[in-house]
Amino acid sequence: MKVIDRYILKEFLRIFLMSMITLLMFYEMVVFLDMVGYFVKFGATTDMVARYMIFRIPMGVFHVTPICVLLAALLSIGSMSRHSELTALKAAGLSLLRISAPVLLASLAICALSFLDSEYLFHISARESNRIYYDEIKKQPRKGLFANDRIWYKADDGSIWNIGHFDPNEKELKDISIFVFNDKGDKLAARIFASRGKMTNGAWELESYVETRFGEKGAFEEKFEERHIIPAGAISYEELSQAQLDPEEMNLAQIKEYIKDVRQNGYDDTKYTADMHAKVAFPLISLVMPLLATPLAVRSSRAGGALVGIGVAVVTGALFWFTFSMGVAFGQAGKLPPLVSVYGAHIVFALAGVWMFLKQERV
Repeated sequence: MKVIDRYILKEFLRIFLMSMITLLMFYEMVVFLDMVGYFVKFGATTDMVARYMIFRIPMGVFHVTPICVLLAALLSIGSMSRHSELTALKAAGLSLLRISAPVLLASLAICALSFLDSEYLFHISARESNRIYYDEIKKQPRKGLFANDRIWYKADDGSIWNIGHFDPNEKELKDISIFVFNDKGDKLAARIFASRGKMTNGAWELESYVETRFGEKGAFEEKFEERHIIPAGAISYEELSQAQLDPEEMNLAQIKEYIKDVRQNGYDDTKYTADMHAKVAFPLISLVMPLLATPLAVRSSRAGGALVGIGVAVVTGALFWFTFSMGVAFGQAGKLPPLVSVYGAHIVFALAGVWMFLKQERV
């Protein structure tokens, strides 16, 4: 590696690490301020709060990495431009692309590390921080269990619900089986099946309702109804949301397997497909950022110092985040194909970065 490559890489990594420490501290502070009311309300101990905040760190690292890459590229290249180092290197025959090669390679390595964080740390941290909050701080353990791609939920009346699919946005259940036990809880008294259930006017409305009551000596009685109303309190919507694993609590392999089972059972997998692509797309932002940052750094360095570079980074990052988030939301809602909705922002901003690169090369 040439001396100039080591110099650029060292400067980039120095700013990247400083940005990471600063933004991670800010991230933890925001999380704490957002949660402190709940900590006080439920009487969380210092140990609980400390462990909760520690398990948020891998999640914070994952979320702030792209903006750290953007800041590091902007400030390192911008500093070289202000001190006429870029001019000297160009006079020596080096193109802007060659000068920024160490930054691009470092960003590629950071992208890979961010993906590994997502696969091996992020989802574990998300699951454990949620467990600490619900089980230890709120003292409301999840009544539901997500197993074999179905939700098992024990209601307050002792009945057990087995749900094939739950759509939290539509507040809809599909493929429902309810096992009702006697007063002692040692014998099955009834089994209820419904093809679909939806929260309507504060109650669960079950469709194609079939109730089988078991009597003595193998006798049973069946009741059929097109629609049957069950009070909303029978099974809590909030607790069902807790029982279902959030995509952030699954790694890529787990969410792929879940999507496969959702498809096989005939359910809509649009939301989860978009979430799966987002798991790959988010680390890739770190590859797009230096393509934007390098030509922007050259332009912004002519207008001012580091504060201008930080301002450009904030505006660029906010614009990319808004576009990316809107795309993911459209993909989850099925308004756009998942690939287009999730990777659209990457393609648009990468092309813009390449165009600015080429324009700078001609200057």
